[in-house]
Order: sequence, then structure tokens, then C-alpha cells
Amino acid sequence: MRLFTDSFQQLKKASVPLYRTPKSIQETIEILKVAENGIFEVRKGHYSKTYRFQDINYTTTTEGEQLSIIERYCKLLNSLDVEFKITLNNKNKDMQKLRKNVFLKERQDGYDEYRGMYNHIMEAKIQEGKQGIAQERYLTITIERGNFEEAKAQFATIEASLQKAFRELGSPIVPLSGNERMQVLYDYYHLGDEESFDFDIREAKQTGTDFRNDLCNGMLKYYSDYFQDENKVGRALFIKKYPSGLSDGFLNEIASLPVHSVISIDVVPIPKELTTKVLQKKYLGIESDIIRQQRVRNRNNDFSSEISYTKRNEKKEIENIMDDVRDNDQCLFYVAVTMVFLAKTREELDSITDTVMTIGKRNSVTIDKHYLMQREAVNTALPIGVRQVETMRTMLTQSLASLLPFNVQELQDETGVYYGINQVSKNINVGNRKKLMNGNGFIFGVPGSGKSFFSKMAMGAVYLSNGPDCHTDDIIVVDPMNEYFDIAKLYGGTVVNLSSYTDNYMNPLEVDLADLSVLKRRAVIRQKSEFMLGLCEQSTGESLNSRQKTLIDRCVRKVYQEAARKKQIPVMTDFYRTLLEQKEEEAKGLALSMELFTEGSLNIFNHQSNVDVDNRFLVFGIQDLGEELFPIAMLVMLECIQQRIMENWKKGIATWLWIDEFHVLLQSPYSANYLWALWKKVRKRRGICTGITQNLADILRSDSRDTIGTMLANSEFVALLRQSSTDLDTVADALNISEAQLDYVNNAPAGTGLLRFGSVVIPFDETVSKDSKLYQMYNTNPYELAEQAESADGGGSTGYPAED
Repeated sequence: MRLFTDSFQQLKKASVPLYRTPKSIQETIEILKVAENGIFEVRKGHYSKTYRFQDINYTTTTEGEQLSIIERYCKLLNSLDVEFKITLNNKNKDMQKLRKNVFLKERQDGYDEYRGMYNHIMEAKIQEGKQGIAQERYLTITIERGNFEEAKAQFATIEASLQKAFRELGSPIVPLSGNERMQVLYDYYHLGDEESFDFDIREAKQTGTDFRNDLCNGMLKYYSDYFQDENKVGRALFIKKYPSGLSDGFLNEIASLPVHSVISIDVVPIPKELTTKVLQKKYLGIESDIIRQQRVRNRNNDFSSEISYTKRNEKKEIENIMDDVRDNDQCLFYVAVTMVFLAKTREELDSITDTVMTIGKRNSVTIDKHYLMQREAVNTALPIGVRQVETMRTMLTQSLASLLPFNVQELQDETGVYYGINQVSKNINVGNRKKLMNGNGFIFGVPGSGKSFFSKMAMGAVYLSNGPDCHTDDIIVVDPMNEYFDIAKLYGGTVVNLSSYTDNYMNPLEVDLADLSVLKRRAVIRQKSEFMLGLCEQSTGESLNSRQKTLIDRCVRKVYQEAARKKQIPVMTDFYRTLLEQKEEEAKGLALSMELFTEGSLNIFNHQSNVDVDNRFLVFGIQDLGEELFPIAMLVMLECIQQRIMENWKKGIATWLWIDEFHVLLQSPYSANYLWALWKKVRKRRGICTGITQNLADILRSDSRDTIGTMLANSEFVALLRQSSTDLDTVADALNISEAQLDYVNNAPAGTGLLRFGSVVIPFDETVSKDSKLYQMYNTNPYELAEQAESADGGGSTGYPAED
């Protein structure tokens, strides 16, 4: 039904091109002036500004959660009282640049074969994803003002409410600078040659350069239903007819096609007072038509009170609209959808067009070509801020919201560690934990979920990476089950197997004071004194009083003074004997408590160090520690780790700490408190901690729940593999994960799950072919390992270790 005329026509009227008959390619670009702050004057007195906003998880949420997102999106739409355009831009992605950034580069250090294995896996996954496509989302607002300064002030006012509305949606939005907007347009005009962009507005002003010369193509021809430039052909389409109810997945289905495209939704809000006025006028008009219809019937001796079917429907439709506007906070908009698709050949373009139209038919949407309006349609689709085609129709807020520009989040940092592929988009996941506000994290997964393999993949990637900020990173692993000895051996690392019968010795008092200044000596001795306070407290099994603390501090200072004089490195026996020399009775008690760990059978820390704890890959095996030795060993090990992190920080080296069977360390109050403190302060020292354990729900129900809660709060990285179905509610509450997202960890295949990376939550798949050498190197499945020992595994199936 045609509802609106007169006053409404001016709102949806298309703008006239700057040049009706362009005499050059430059004149096809619909921009008058550009400014460094991103404001473009697109025609006299009309200014536009473009904002980039991020995708959010919509596809991977439940129906209830989707309704919540749509409600917030409706609120956003209603808040915009200016003309705006939402654009989904499937821009070109430089695949060679992607490979250059994420592939591990050769270093001729004996490990290039392993780097090749990683690169082979990533290449295969890249081939499965969207080749050469990177999707970006823009909001372009166009306003009418008297001059540039007035426009600038108005945009500042609009941005404040924009930021709030998009923040509520969970989608960060940032304004594009003038150069960034120019880059977006350049990338479209020069598809495949994006790296050649070299334009700066400030320099152009100083030299008097016309920006259009840098933007425009070398050749451009428009035909009746397509266009062509020197590198591509394209076609502009539009939605001609909508169904009564449009699926919220329709727009995403088209935007997800692996083709280069620009899809824009132009929206003109209709003022509420004008909407109400015209609706009432239309309603009265229908009532008048019904009265006239009844009079005609009466003259024909037809006294039936029945209203004709057509008028009955018209009245019902207008009443529904009036009710929605009045009671359901619905606003009225003029809306037009313009789509531009690009291809290398006409044949490919025709095929894309057929696919798009088929998707439309499947959703009861009629999509047609813009005949004889290709130039105007392209200008309309681009995020410039003009609308030069008249294909608008009226929509209420809820109908407009069905053209939802959201799908699923992506994890695509420029550099970082490979974390499999996104299960929805099939794009590879690359994340740099150093860029997170807090890079600490956890890996959760029940036995058989593949968490050990996942961890080893990350460890290997960090070790083999040789990016500008990663090639000197050190790796430390705390290994309660001795599962990581193999990967340490693989990369030439050091294994320190702590036990009462070990021949691996670590001297906790080891410090070479010879080359230190007086101030640094004092600082080191003070630090060692604090360490010995903790060690003595563990050996006595009770809290120390002030007299005992004074004695310990005195003895530590004496030990190091004597060591400096003799130019020797002290051991625990030196401390023990110094205690015995003291006159106080408390000293004798402390010495007796220390005797087991110095002169007794648990004296593994009373030797000079004979292991290379400075190795880039260091694994502490603690499976064989007895109950008596465990607390002392934990203290010594954690002190060593903290010292290593501090030393690396001073050298500008990052330290990655992985702690397997994390719950084991939480059972000791001392180690739990130590880890809690480490998690809070390590970020400032370039430390990145990762706890690995089975069921998150179990430790959240343990006595350490407050500790783990704090640590989770200080961790922006969480890999959640398969979890017990009975624990899903607890997991959802702890990690703020939606019910639909939990489907990706409930009975999930090995090697798949959810990855929370800062504000991004994505379903990942890091399964690796069983034929891959990398799989065989990192495999922890005891049954498969037994089979491999008997004979070579065959088949070429894809999998993940079933056991941890």
C-alpha cells in the first residue's frame, strides 16, 4: 500500500550528482572537499563522516540472546535522527602479506623443518577459508550545515551518543580520519593494488594536489547493467521488493559470499511528529473512503455493513502501524539497500549475480539490477555519504533491524600465535597475547579434549616464532605429570626433574655478587632474606615470630658477607651452620627444622646448581616430589621462575609460563598465594602466565575458588575445550559465556572449543591431520603412542590426541 506522499517525498529524494555528464574519471568521484579529521563535504552544505565498527557474535547466540541484541540495535536505530548509511565492505585481503605476517620464518637454527610443519598446516587452513576477503563495517552519517565548523560541532555531539549505543551492543566504534577514509575508497577503486596507496591530506593541501587524481582509476566505463575499469568488472544491484517478514540472516548470507562486494543500507529517519500527522491523515482518508463506499451501496439498495476486503486490509495495516509507533516505540524510516559486486570477468560477475538473486528468491526478496544507473548506484553504495538512486521504501524500526549487520567475531591480529580456525567463518585465528591488556590466561579441558596438544602447539609456535617482538621469548613449563619433557628435548630445552633421588640440582642461594654494585648487593641480599623467611616457615610448619625473622635475616646477611669475602657461592649448609653459631635458643629450633633439607635425605637444594636454568625452554618436572619435599620444592621453583621473569624483563625479554595440572598447585596454600600474587604483577614484567587444568567447575567449587576467581579476572585469554555437561552452567557464569556458545564445548570433538581473547569470543577448531609429523611429535594419546611404537600410523584421517 502506498502510504505516504507530499511531505515525505522530500525526505527520500535522491541527490543530484556533482557532474551530470562527467568529462573525466575524476568527476565521477562524488566529493567536493576532504579534511584531515575525516569530514568530507559531499555537496554544497552537506557533510559526511564515516565510523568503523566491529562485528559481534550474533550467529553463535541463542534465540533469546539474539532478541536482546536486536532490541539494543533497535534502540540504536531510534536514537539516530540524521541520514545514515551502514556499509558491509568485503575488501581485498593481501594473502601474501597475511602469509608473510603469520608464517614462521626460517632461521637456519636446526628447527626450520618444524617451522615448515606449522606453515603447512596454516596454509591448508587459509585455503579452506575466504580467500582474499576481509570484511569491514562502516557507519556513514550525512548532515546539512552552513559551514565546516558547524558540521564539526554537530558530529562531536552525535559521536557521544554513538559511542554509548555501540558500547551497549558490545561493538567498539571509532571515527575514521580523512586519510583512512581515502584509503577505504582507494582500496575499492584499485582492487588488488592497495599497497600503492600513498596519499596524505596535509601534504596534498601544501602542494595543491587534487585528491581525486590519487583516488580515480585509469579507465572507467559504465554500461546499462554493469561497469568496467582497468582491473575489474562490477554490477550494482538493489532490493526491489521485500517480504512481509524478512529473515535476520538474509543480509549476512549475502555478505558472507566469498566475493568482493560493497553492501550499503541507506536510512532516512522520518520525524515522529510528521509520521504521526501523516498516519492520522491517512487513517481519516481510509475512513472517508469507507463512508463513501457505504453511501454508494445504499444508493444501490445494498444495505450491508460489510467493508470491502481491500479497505479492510488498508485500515488494519494503518492501525497496526499507528499502534506500533504509539505503543511499541517504533519509528518510521525510508530504507534502500544497494549492493555492488566485483569480479575479474563478465562470466564470473554473471555467476555472482545469479547466486545473489537466488539467495533473494529463497528469502522471498526480489533483487534487481540498477539499469542505466550503475554510476549513481556505485556512488550510493560507497561510504562517501551520498544517495543518488531512488529505491527507498518505508520500514518500521523492527523491520529495519532485520537487516542486521552482525555475524560473528574474528580473531585476526596482524602477528601472533595460530589458534586454529573460526568454526563459523572458517578464517584462521591469529592472536597476539602481548597486545591484550592482560595476557595471562587459562586452558581448560577434560581428559581427552586435547588441551595438552593445544598447549604444545602454542609453546612450539612461541619458541619457533622469530617476529620482531617474539624471537627472544623464553618458555618455562611447570609439569606435574612429566608430559612436557618430550617437547623440551625436541627444542633443545632443559628438564629439571625435581625429586628426592634426582641428580638435577638447583641452588636457591645462588647469586654471584662479584660484579654487583653495593646497592645491588643489598637489594639481592634483601630479596634472598625474604625467600629464606618463606623457606624457614615452610620447614617449621608454622608462622614465624619477630625474633625468628630477625635471626633469619641476620644469618642471610652473614652468609653473603662471608661468600663475598671468599668469592664463593653459598649453599643451604652455609645458612644452616650460621644458624647453629647463633646464641639464641630460637636459632637452634630453626636449624633443627632445616636439618632435613640440608644434612638429611631431602637435601636436593643443598648443592651447587648443575642444570642450565637459563635455557630458552625450561621444564620443571614435579611428579616425583614427595609430600614432605613438595612445599619446599614449590617455593624454590617459584622463586627461580620469578627471578627469571625479573632478569628477562631487564633484558627486554618476555617470559611465557605454562603451569599444567594447575589445580595441583592450588592445593598448597603457599603456592596458591604465590601464583595469585604472580598473576597480578607479572604483566608489568613482560610475563605471560597460562594455567592448564581439567574442569573449571571443580576448582571453582574448591577452597581456592576465591583465588581462581581473582586470577580469572586478571586473565584475558581462555581456551575452553570440552567440558562436562553437568558443569556448563558454572562455566557460563564464571566466564560470561552464552548458552549457545556453550554448545561448542558440550561434547565437543577433541581439539575444538571456545576461545576468549580479550573481548572476542569465538568457536575454534585446531584439529591436525594424524599424518602430520607435528601431530606425531605432540601427541599425548597413550593408545596411539603405543600403536606408533609398534607400526607406522596410516590413513590420512584428521584428528586430535584423545588423551591428555
